[in-house]
Amino acid sequence: MKYIVYLTTNLKSKINGINRIYIGVHKTENPEIFDGYIGCGVKINMPSTYMYPKTPFQYAVKKYGVDAFQRSTLFIYDTAEDAF
Repeated sequence: MKYIVYLTTNLKSKINGINRIYIGVHKTENPEIFDGYIGCGVKINMPSTYMYPKTPFQYAVKKYGVDAFQRSTLFIYDTAEDAF
């Protein structure tokens, strides 16, 4: 398992002309393959992870749709400690 530090960008919501972003850490088997995770427990292929939102990020995914979000990998680490 590997740990990635990622940046998820909301392509439809801006503050002062700048897209809103979310930075997080995610555990994944292969960091080279997108597994559908975009942050805060949300997986793009599992609507149940955002249809009943509990966090501001989940509310945004429900409002704008999963296609409005783009995840980019910033760093890849071998341990959670290093990632955090």
